[in-house]
Amino acid sequence: METEKISSRQLTILTINFTFGTSILVVASLLAIQVKQDAWISSIIGMLVNILMVSLYILLLNMYPGLTLAQMTEVILGKWLGKAISILYVLFFFLLTVYLINLTANFIVTTIFTDTPLIAIHITFTLVVVMAVRYGLEVFSRAAELFAPFIFLCFLFIFIALIPLIDVTKIEPVFEAGIGPIVYAGVHFASIQELVCFMMVAPFVNRPKHIPKALLLGAGIGGLIIVMVTTISMLVLGPDFSARNLFPAFVLAKKISLGQFLQRVEVIMLALWFLGVFIKTTVCLFSTVLSLAQTLNMRNYQLYTYPVGILMVVYTSLVYPNVTAYLEFLFETWYLYSYTMMLVIPLLLLVIALIRHWIRKVT
Repeated sequence: METEKISSRQLTILTINFTFGTSILVVASLLAIQVKQDAWISSIIGMLVNILMVSLYILLLNMYPGLTLAQMTEVILGKWLGKAISILYVLFFFLLTVYLINLTANFIVTTIFTDTPLIAIHITFTLVVVMAVRYGLEVFSRAAELFAPFIFLCFLFIFIALIPLIDVTKIEPVFEAGIGPIVYAGVHFASIQELVCFMMVAPFVNRPKHIPKALLLGAGIGGLIIVMVTTISMLVLGPDFSARNLFPAFVLAKKISLGQFLQRVEVIMLALWFLGVFIKTTVCLFSTVLSLAQTLNMRNYQLYTYPVGILMVVYTSLVYPNVTAYLEFLFETWYLYSYTMMLVIPLLLLVIALIRHWIRKVT
């Protein structure tokens, strides 16, 4: 496990894909439901909140170089309390992976394979992700790096092709929802980014001094992509249409038609989204099994991939039986739970670590 190494560029690419992964399809709808045409402003606020949280993670990673989040908690809090917190993160990463598997399956069944049972998609997608994790961090990081130019060119093509369809009046009046709701929606949106997972990945970078730049650049570029997709959705589809559709970006891609020779380019958006969600789910499963292995003091995290994968398939069918249950969980429960794991606990770890460093320095 310790022999696995990735470059800072691969970390940046993983962070970019992780950030826009699921969000490019659903975030415009989630924000439009809350603040209508001001969704683009909320997406900017969400991006800034994510960058602030990444800065918090960087502080901890710099204080404890070479240690993952699971290892860090034991060093800061002691063996037993540290393991208790590590178990909480194992559960968080587990639930996050389950959520991603379910979202992927719902999208595929809703838009493509409408007669396919959800469980079939759950099993197939989980198996692909499990195999990726078993091949190791280096392998799926190189795969992400290989697909990066394709992703960039496809995004560029989609944005350029949608420019003629833009109607600026659809985002007027600006700030109609009010400052409070706009900020709240942006903070709420940041709760579905979960970049805390990279505290399990960053220690494997071969040049640790480049970790801060890689994480901040990845979070910034990924966030910018989400802002652009959200803004284009508001400008082309309008806030009402975006709010009524769970996957407005997919509908957005259907609008592209260049003459009579280039149509049905939504397959490009589908490919972009699937690559992003595959990478994000793989990182989350990697974080789950690695944190579990380190909590149990086991060296080989791959041993846990199949058992954890089976549990995820079973749990996915129980916890998210339909889209309505998924939306209720996202709006009512995930927000507070996610911020507890992404912000509250890391902030407490940082404060305790600083106090311990100060005491050690004084004595």
